[in-house]
Amino acid sequence: SDVYKRQVLPLLPLSLYIGFCGSKLCDEADYNVILEMSRQPLENAIRNMLHINDTNFLLFDAYVPSEFSPNFDQLTWTSIFVVFLLIGVAAGALVFKVFHSMQKRKEVSESTVVEGSTSLIVSEAIGSTEPKNSLLISIISCFDPIQNFKKFLPDGSGRGDPNLSPFNAVRFFMIYWVILGHEVVALATLAANIQDLPDILTNPKTAWLYGGEFAVDAFFYLSGFFFVFIFFKKFKNKSFGPKDFIMTLIHRVIRILPTYIVVLLIYWKLLQFIGGGPLFGMLEKMKNNSCGSHGWADLLFINNLIVSNANNDCISWGWYLGCDMQIFVVMILVSLVVMNYNLLGKAIIWTLMILSLSYSFNLAYSLGFTAFGSASPDYFPKYYTPPWTRAPPYLFGMLVGLWYIEEKGKLTKFFSRSRLLQAIVSFVGLYTMYYIVTVVEPLVKDNTAFTQEQNALYLSLSRTGFVAGITAFLMPSLVGGKLLQNLLGNRFFETTAKLNFSTYMIHLVVILCSVYSTKSSLFMSYETAIYRSFFTLIVSHLLGLLLYLFVEQPFFNLEQIFFPTRKRVPKNEASINEKSCLLYTSPSPRDS
Repeated sequence: SDVYKRQVLPLLPLSLYIGFCGSKLCDEADYNVILEMSRQPLENAIRNMLHINDTNFLLFDAYVPSEFSPNFDQLTWTSIFVVFLLIGVAAGALVFKVFHSMQKRKEVSESTVVEGSTSLIVSEAIGSTEPKNSLLISIISCFDPIQNFKKFLPDGSGRGDPNLSPFNAVRFFMIYWVILGHEVVALATLAANIQDLPDILTNPKTAWLYGGEFAVDAFFYLSGFFFVFIFFKKFKNKSFGPKDFIMTLIHRVIRILPTYIVVLLIYWKLLQFIGGGPLFGMLEKMKNNSCGSHGWADLLFINNLIVSNANNDCISWGWYLGCDMQIFVVMILVSLVVMNYNLLGKAIIWTLMILSLSYSFNLAYSLGFTAFGSASPDYFPKYYTPPWTRAPPYLFGMLVGLWYIEEKGKLTKFFSRSRLLQAIVSFVGLYTMYYIVTVVEPLVKDNTAFTQEQNALYLSLSRTGFVAGITAFLMPSLVGGKLLQNLLGNRFFETTAKLNFSTYMIHLVVILCSVYSTKSSLFMSYETAIYRSFFTLIVSHLLGLLLYLFVEQPFFNLEQIFFPTRKRVPKNEASINEKSCLLYTSPSPRDS
């Protein structure tokens, strides 16, 4: 474990790109010769600036930027075709909408018969039905960006459980936390003021920035909570057979995979037409190697189990989707046990969570992982991404969801007696999150401040403790308190929550394009990171909106056509409406 200890840079393996100018007469071979001659003095200078004393420090060979030109291979043309197809179908949907509107006006005008001063509107005969659109027209209409934008906006209907509305704000702040953490790493790799890095990275505020890892645990927690909430609402009074299991998986895949594929194609093949700079060729080489060898694993949601290094993963941040999907499939079966044998099902959830926590503790202890990040090459594939170490927040969310469904009335009755009690519980939850993030601050300056037992205990329990803090903080809202609902459940957070998935998928594409297109070093500071993170947040949400309008929502609309939800018709109405009953019902945007 001593090999992976860092005196000043304990977080993760960090690459520093340092540029210098030379004669145009020199080529890559010349620069490598120059670098070899000056390797030891240059390495010593960097060591002194960063106060690095251990031997695990490598200075890589020189990278000489070459003239970069896009590569027009078959997959690149396919990616271009897919993007223009989505745009073309959306444009076709708009044209059809205008044509259909004009046609309806014409029909209404022709059906109006004027006799003297009286206008007689000729109505349809009883029992007749309005002609249905063809399947092709229905498919094209799914891509109507105007209609999809209307579904994106809050409908103001007040449907849904208002007690859960503050969860939308949690989603928004957690996605920003993720972006901020990635911006800090990106800035550090291009820091012009590398002599300041020791002071910056040993500042206690670093714990807050790298605490963004807990944002992912918050997403797991929300997934578990709403999975139980929606699953029990849908199947509590129905039988759940193999067909329902398959349809549940199909719905999940349709919800995720189209946007995933489009982002992968944009990142892998289309980003080369947008970015450029001294380091961009390096990014292209890294993408082509990782996506060419492991892109299939991303689309099968197993990249977190196959790829041993984040740099070898095509969509490295897609590990979360694979991990979430794997837990989701198992939890469907567990939820069936809960519905039929309540106590047994809950016992299984508790057992799985205890086993996962125990395994995480043993793994962290045996491999010598530190609580505040780890430079060990085993940390990412063995601890950070597998479902058996990341499942506890998801399982805890399921338990909270079951608790809320079954005990909502009792909770409301108990907590409604005292607003002071609600405030105390909320404050305890807020302090719990604060403590878990900041308790590792001593490790920023000295990675031996914790014993290995303390490191392992923190790594195994901190994630579940953090989401427990979220639950306590939002408890006043869960029992019907209006203060948090008004502050965190407003329409802004309701709207941005719909872009959460698309924003997450595109945000690192924005960061990587910006970093690898930079033509000069950047000044590293927390203020710069915060400024850049707000810019990335805005751009990512705008691009996320485009993904929502042209990919995510259209494919959800298509699901309603090819896998419709049957609308049950009462027997006494079946004889009357047998021919005119709706075959397809579309849930509200909130339900979707």
